[in-house]
This record gives sequence, C-alpha cells and structure tokens, in this order.
Amino acid sequence: MRTTTVSILSVMLVVTLAASPSSARTLDGTLKLGGIIRNQTGDRSAVQETFNVYDGFSVTELLLNGMMDPRDYVSLDLQEVNLDSRRGDFVFRRPGALKLTAGFDQHRQIFSPDGAINSKRKDWRVGAEVTPIRWVALTGSFDSQTRDGDRLPFPLGTVSSLGTQYDNALRSGEVAAQFDKDGRGAAVSYRASRYTDDLDQSTDRSGQVVSARLYSPSHFLGNWTHLLRAAYGVHRLSNRDLDYTLTNLQYTGVLQAARALQLRYRFEGNRVDDQATRLKTDRFENDADATYYYRYGQFSGGYGYETNDDDQTLTSYNTWRAGTIFRPGKYLDARVDYVSRVKKDQEDLTLLKDIDASQIRAKLQVRPRDELALGAGFSRREREFTTIGVDLKGDEFNAFGRYAYPGWGALSSDYSYSTDDYRDLTAGFHVRSHIVTARADFERLKNLRLGGGVTYLDIRRDLSIEKTLVFVEGTYTLQNDYHLEVRYNVYNYDDYLLLDRFYTANVLRLNVAYDLHLR
Repeated sequence: MRTTTVSILSVMLVVTLAASPSSARTLDGTLKLGGIIRNQTGDRSAVQETFNVYDGFSVTELLLNGMMDPRDYVSLDLQEVNLDSRRGDFVFRRPGALKLTAGFDQHRQIFSPDGAINSKRKDWRVGAEVTPIRWVALTGSFDSQTRDGDRLPFPLGTVSSLGTQYDNALRSGEVAAQFDKDGRGAAVSYRASRYTDDLDQSTDRSGQVVSARLYSPSHFLGNWTHLLRAAYGVHRLSNRDLDYTLTNLQYTGVLQAARALQLRYRFEGNRVDDQATRLKTDRFENDADATYYYRYGQFSGGYGYETNDDDQTLTSYNTWRAGTIFRPGKYLDARVDYVSRVKKDQEDLTLLKDIDASQIRAKLQVRPRDELALGAGFSRREREFTTIGVDLKGDEFNAFGRYAYPGWGALSSDYSYSTDDYRDLTAGFHVRSHIVTARADFERLKNLRLGGGVTYLDIRRDLSIEKTLVFVEGTYTLQNDYHLEVRYNVYNYDDYLLLDRFYTANVLRLNVAYDLHLR
C-alpha cells in the first residue's frame, strides 16, 4: 500500500505536468529528509498523540505548489510516505472550469499496554468538480475507509461477541449537479454507500440516498428567500433481508423584515419506515428565530418544537434560545448565549423518560493594542433526568492571552478550570480539572527560528490523572534554500489510582530540508 499511495498521488502530478507547456510551469516547494528517534516506557495505549509515531528514517515531506500556466494551480503534499503514518493530498484547480482532489492517510489505534493489540485505519479520498458553463457545476467524489487489525475484548478477559479482530471497509460515493444563476439555484445529488465486514458478514449493509434542493427569492417579496430540500433513501442489511426507507423534507425561509431585523423559519419532516417491524417513525420539527442588528452588535432569540412519534410512544421537545453580541469597536467583543431543551415523554415509555437540559455561555475578548489580545469565558451546563432521579452539572472557566512583538516573536497562553458533578439515586461522581497551555516563538536572530510549548492536564477528586506534553523546536536556514530542523517532544501520563497505568515517551525528530524551485 505504501508504494501505491505515493504512486497514485505522484502520477496525478506527473500527468498534470505533462499536459501543460513547459515554459509556463512554475513550481516551488520543499523536500525534507530525516529521522525519528523514540524512547518510550509504560502503557503504550495511554497517550493517543504517540499512536502514529514510528522510529527510523523518514521522507518527512515533499511539498510542491505552483502554476502550470497562467490559468492552472497545482499542489502536492506528501508526508512520511515511507512510514506507516504516511499521508498525502493533491489539488489541481483551473478557476471557473475544473478542480481535482485526492488524499490519503492512515492511522494506528493502540489498545494494549505493550502495543501488541492494535488496528490500522486507511482513508482514500478522490473528487472532481467540473464547471462546463458559469452557472452549472458537476461534482463527484469517492471515499474508501478500511480498518484491520486486532480488537480488544470487553470486558477484559472475556471472549467478546464482537470477535478479536477488525477487517471491515466502508465505501461511499456521490455525484451531484448544481445550478446557480441570478440569485436562484437548484441541485440534485445521488449518494451510495456500502459497509462490509469479512469477519461478520451479518453486519454488511448498503444505502442509497437521492436528494434535491431549490432556493430562490420570493416573487412577491424580494427580501424573502426560500430554501426547499427533499430526500429519499433506502438502507438495507445485505444478509438478513432487512431494510428501511427514509423520507425527508426541509424548508427554510429567511425574511429581512426591516433593515435591522431578520426573521428565520425552518421546518423539517422525517419518516423512517422499518419494513421488518412494519413500524413507521415520524419526526417533525418547527424552528423560528429572530435577529435584531444595531450599531454595536445584535440580539437574537428563537424557539423550536419537535415531536417524535413511532406509533407506540410520543415524545416532544421544546427548545428556547437567546443571545447577544456587543462589539463597539475592533478592540472589544462580548458574547452571551443561552439554550434550554426540555424533553417530555408523554406516554412514559422511553428509557430515560423526561429530560431538562440547559447551557449558558459568556465570552469577553479585549485588544488594548493590535499586538495584544486578552480574553475570558464562562459556561454552565446542566442536565436533569427528572423521572429517574439523575442529574449532571458542569461549570467551565477559561482565560487566554496573546502577545506578538514584530521582529522578535510571540507569546500565548490558555487556562481552563472545569467541574463536572454526576448524581444518581445511590452515589455520585465528581471531577475537577485544570488545563494549562503555553507557547513561545522567537525569531529575532537572523536565519534562526525557535519555539517551545507545554500542555498540562490535571484531573482530581474521583479521578487522579496528570498528563503533560512538552515540545521544543528550532529551524536554522543556510544559504536561503537549506534548512536544519530539530523538534523534541516529551509525553508523560500518570493515573495514580491504577498503579500500572503510566507512560513516558521522548521523541526526537531531525530533518534536512531543501527548497525546490522548478521552472
């Protein structure tokens, strides 16, 4: 796969180069070669940031950007192509006529302390957009996601019904046509997907969705815009002869009722028809918003009502929203918003029954000078399961600062403190956490760039976890086109309630880079 990955993306660039006049080609980029040295100890499944770090020689990056002729732009970015962490992206664009894209990446997930139980996921993406005439766009895309490797049983020490391995694939594609002219437009699309699992064929399934949308200003009121969308889909379990159909209808209307007042209404109707149970589930949602704009900001508010009826249970949801933005100038920005959502199980048949949830957020940012930014924020979230006697509450406070001094560098820092409390009929669970991040960049010395940063996480009360991420990096430029790059990372994790749950890693990356200029 590693050869195929590099070859396909590179061939696309070569074909593009061959199709353009040589006198018009202008490509600039960078080639980086280097190595990765990693030293680690402890539970390798504890820190996700190191899952995709591999030792050894690395073709770190091949980056090319440029013009094929005055009309065309091309970009190729390949990273760590000889390692199992490889990824790449390709873009070719002729504005107003053609756009081609392709991409690949793969990622490892580690489940066991020794790293022996792991899986790999590989993602392919290709797409094209053709504009035969100015107001018509034709698009197509295809995605392929595969996953193979080992699966960790749950609970540990048991034989899981899900098996001990992954070997599945999800492939999907879409074609669409869009028309836009004189403030009016329409689009139609077809999307198909198929999931296959070679180890459990009973989960194989496929689906197709056809959709269409139309938007246009009103023939009677030019300040009233309509958007209508309809979709029909079929989902089928391939080996069990089970399927259901999905029908969806959406309407959105936006009315500029006055110069400073905008009204918005949205309706969505959805039906799921399960052929196996002969059960039809209908979901209807009505949503209305109003926004008032004034010289220094805006006020907004809205209400939504939703019902969910499957012929056996009727559930309704009421949602309220309100918010404001105050921005008297570019040096001050203040925001507050509130949302509340109430679920009513009118027949008392759902698992969680009635639910009341709300959240309030406030944020303030000030810029006393162009190079300095300071800010703070607060949020409170609550959720109560009134019938079964369970509630969750959480508060979060954060503050940040940014300072940039031209010619010298920049400093930045963030801090957040949060509390989460869970209570049921018999016990509770309480967590307090602190997260601190800081970064510094220094560029005063000619041809030398230095940087460093730290992230510290501390979780206490019913948990006792500490996690620290530190990095130091530097780049030195020789003769304009040559660069020496060094980056050193330290990862540390400790769970003081589980004696064997710790991890420490030191990762050193060394690269030599050369700036390419192809004419």
